[in-house]
Amino acid sequence: MGLALPSEGGCQCGEIRYRLTGEPVWLGVCHCNDCKMQSGGVFGMSLRMREADVKLISGEPKCWTRPAENGGRAKNCYFCGTCGIRLWHTSGLGFLSIKPGTLDDSSLLAPRYEGWTKRKAPWLTINGLEVSHHTQPSRK
Repeated sequence: MGLALPSEGGCQCGEIRYRLTGEPVWLGVCHCNDCKMQSGGVFGMSLRMREADVKLISGEPKCWTRPAENGGRAKNCYFCGTCGIRLWHTSGLGFLSIKPGTLDDSSLLAPRYEGWTKRKAPWLTINGLEVSHHTQPSRK
């Protein structure tokens, strides 16, 4: 996946900093309406990490909870209360979905999976993907 460990990241204003210490589970692109709205683009990205492999270095993120678009469990969305940057979200399964754009260096990360392709922009092509899901991928 191209992530040097440990790897650090944080919000835009620098108030919140975190460190990744373990190998990522996966990196994916999501085309659901929630992810598009959150990212302000035509898709969102999530770097799935085990909670134990993410350490908060400084700051205290704020959290708000929303229902998932797919009708699944609620998502706890963590963000900086000062600059508003979304850092990660959780669904209570022992994982964090880090927003990879908040890493200090995400240049070598390449997604392998995508979900909600039924909502994908028709002009968008992402090379190198291993699996595409028409809707929500299973939680395996």
